[in-house]
Amino acid sequence: MYTDTLPGDDELGDSPYEVMWHLLAAADGYALGRLKLMCARKLWDDVSIDTVAATLACAEMYSCLELKNKCIDFFAMEKKFRKAVLTDGFVQLVQQFPSIISELRERPGT
Repeated sequence: MYTDTLPGDDELGDSPYEVMWHLLAAADGYALGRLKLMCARKLWDDVSIDTVAATLACAEMYSCLELKNKCIDFFAMEKKFRKAVLTDGFVQLVQQFPSIISELRERPGT
């Protein structure tokens, strides 16, 4: 049953990031805008150099523009960009969404 709340951290198990991705997918599929926004915010709060590429791929896949823009802005910070492009997640991101490269190039700082 949908309760318009996110599960507590203690309910997310060993893979809280993956749970949020799945919830974002469900929110997108069922057009639950508020849940989608809550998931995006939670994913953004936990973003790091190691997770930003996968988070960006998730945002792109589920049409979450706010999260996508925040991830691209994260990449735009030169020091973070240089580290983030060396992750496996970045390689998978550009293989799955090659158009992201041009979007990253358009942002100042990358």
